[in-house]
Amino acid sequence: MEKINFLIVNKNSELHIKLLYKLLKSRKFTISHEKLPDYDSHKKFVLKNSYRTWNIIKENNKILGTFYITLNNEVGINLINPNHEKYVFIIKKILKNFSPLEQVNSVRSRYFLFNTNPNNSEYIKSLQLLKITHIQNTYACKKKID
Repeated sequence: MEKINFLIVNKNSELHIKLLYKLLKSRKFTISHEKLPDYDSHKKFVLKNSYRTWNIIKENNKILGTFYITLNNEVGINLINPNHEKYVFIIKKILKNFSPLEQVNSVRSRYFLFNTNPNNSEYIKSLQLLKITHIQNTYACKKKID
């Protein structure tokens, strides 16, 4: 796994935009969308994204997935084939190469916050193995409640 490296997404590269869309279509777990956006909507999102960093994860030139870090210190990792050993290695590499931005009370944590779909047991297992503290569950209210 020492051959795992990160390639910064070039949001002006049509090749990267197409690759990101292909990866988005192959995701087993999602948080931010229920329905796959069309390619044009995806491209607009990539061009306007305001992630602190967005990277393609590669191992021996094979694409494993992507990760991003937001300006609020939130980390999202999306692997094509979720595997807790790869997640552990990737999380350690992220923590070695990046530091959280300074805390802003009630806006940004002083820690990295790792977001995951609650059904992604491999990602959750990796966070638990690394003793990363579980601090929150988030629920989406998708319908009007009378």
